[in-house]
Amino acid sequence: MNLTPLQQSILLTLTTEWQSPAQISGQLPKESGNPTDINPSLQSLLREGLVQSNPVVVGLYRLTTLGTTLKTTEL
Repeated sequence: MNLTPLQQSILLTLTTEWQSPAQISGQLPKESGNPTDINPSLQSLLREGLVQSNPVVVGLYRLTTLGTTLKTTEL
C-alpha cells in the first residue's frame, strides 16, 4: 500500500478515539502540508479500510483494526 506523506502523518496522528479533521490537523506537524488536504486524504484512507467514519456523528474519524495494525507495524 503506497501512502502519501500526509496520509502517513494522519495515520500516525489518529487513534481509536473519534476525532474531527480539525483535531487531526492541529496535531500534525506544520510541514505536513495544507490543512485543507486532510479531508481528501481521510477519504482515501476510508476507501483503503484504514479509517472509519462515525455513522452517527458526521465528520468524526478513527482508526480501524487494519489501520492500527499498519500504524504499529509499518509506520
